[in-house]
Amino acid sequence: GISEDEFYKEWAYEHGPLATEWLQRSGIVKYVPYHTTSEHKALGKKMFEATGRSPLSCDGMVEFWVRKYEDYEAAFKDPFYLNAIKADEKKLVCPDTISVTIGAEYVLIEDGK
Repeated sequence: GISEDEFYKEWAYEHGPLATEWLQRSGIVKYVPYHTTSEHKALGKKMFEATGRSPLSCDGMVEFWVRKYEDYEAAFKDPFYLNAIKADEKKLVCPDTISVTIGAEYVLIEDGK
């Protein structure tokens, strides 16, 4: 394996730019990787204890914003994803550990209001 630092650098500076080009071409509106480092997990420990909740057991997640679901679906059927992105993903994650959800944003507070 690789160190935590190497993992996040690879994700941000190698995989990120590779994925960004493909996602822009595919009509994805927003792509946000969340890095859940050991430092973040330590910072959240008291919060999780106070709420009685457990943190997700992952090192990060990704948020995709789309105008329509079909754009997302088409992106993951794109030959560039299948041949380049998917192979690069395997350097970073075990495909069996990937989970996906879909939903709509419902904003109740924005900019503190």
